[in-house]
Parts: sequence; structure tokens; C-alpha cells
Amino acid sequence: MFRDLGVRVMQLTYNTQNLVGSGCWESTDRGLSDYGRDVVDLMGELGIVVDLSHVGERTAADAIDHAQVPVCFTHAVPRSLKDIPRNKSDALIKRAVDQGGFFGFATYGPFLPWGEATMVENCVEALEAGIDLVGEDNIGLGTDFTDGHDAAFFDWLRRDKGTGRPLSTGFPGRPKNPAGFDGVGAYPNLTAAMLARGWPEARVRKVMGGNWLAYLSRVWGA
Repeated sequence: MFRDLGVRVMQLTYNTQNLVGSGCWESTDRGLSDYGRDVVDLMGELGIVVDLSHVGERTAADAIDHAQVPVCFTHAVPRSLKDIPRNKSDALIKRAVDQGGFFGFATYGPFLPWGEATMVENCVEALEAGIDLVGEDNIGLGTDFTDGHDAAFFDWLRRDKGTGRPLSTGFPGRPKNPAGFDGVGAYPNLTAAMLARGWPEARVRKVMGGNWLAYLSRVWGA
């Protein structure tokens, strides 16, 4: 039904436990359930991208190993840059990419070492760490921007299923986007920062969208 409605990307969990598996903020990661394996199988058959961005480490590893179609992290950061549960271990990211998957890098201050002081130039520096990890052909942007919402919306996001227990994310209120990259209208600033740092045009084009198109064509079909 969701595919018929146009859904082509779906997360297995959102931060906490559901019938599929455990989220990244769940206290105990129980792994992918048998029902979850059925879900991953059917998503592969239907051409729906399996997104592991908010999924727990063990559950994500199970999904990577079980999936017959390459999975991805649409918006995440390597834990080597900042050690929080929402970020993914370097080994897990490589595990996905080594099996044909894809890494969408979140240029989102709370996930990065600079926090609210993050600038657009820091985003490029962080992206280079992602490239060092998976190669420049397997990474793209997954900003995690949420434009047009107030602090109350983010407080709702940070409760289990929206209304349950508050999650210990450490990000109160509306998060601050990177200086110089404050929303989708500022993409030219990111491109300029890449070029200023000496990136060749070919790499810029890959990371700004070309790699995403190549990955999605593999899952969705050309």
C-alpha cells in the first residue's frame, strides 16, 4: 500500500523499539525481528530503500546482512567524529557500503564535533572524513534539515512515538543549523566551500547528488 502511494524510502525504526527491531536510543538493542526480516525482504522486492539512520547498531547490522538489496544510511555521521548513539560506528557504515550500500552524510551540528558552532566549512571537513571512510563514490548529502518547524515539533520528535518517554538525545529545542548552511536554500554556499577547499568539480558533482542518483537507480531501477 505504501509503495502504491509513492513511498520509495522507509526507515525500519525511528529511535526506539517497534515490531521490526530496535532504534538507536533504545536501552537494549534486540536486533532485527523475524517480522523485520520479512519487512526487509518485501521492501527489496518492491524497490523501497531500507534506511538505517535511526536504527540501533545490532538491528542495523542484522538488516545489512539479511537484505538482498543494498541498504543505506540516508542521514548519519560516523561515530569516530562524535560518539553518540545516533551516530553510526565506522565499522557499521563500511559494512553497509562493502555490501553495495550507500552513506548519506548528515551535515547537522548536533551530530558533529563542533555542535552549535558548526560552520559550512566544518561540514566540508567532516564530509572528507566520510570520504576517507567509504570512498568518494559511496557518499552523498543527507543534511537532516527540518525547515519550517518550531521547538515544540522537535520536542515531540524526541519522545518515544511522539508522546512517550523523553529520549536522552541531549538536543533540546530547535537545533541550530550550521552557519552559512542554514537550510535548503543555502546549498550554493556548501558547493562554494567545497571548491574553496580544493575539491575537483567531479568530486563536488558526485557528493552533491550524482552518487545518490547512481545508488537509487540500483534500488529503484533505471
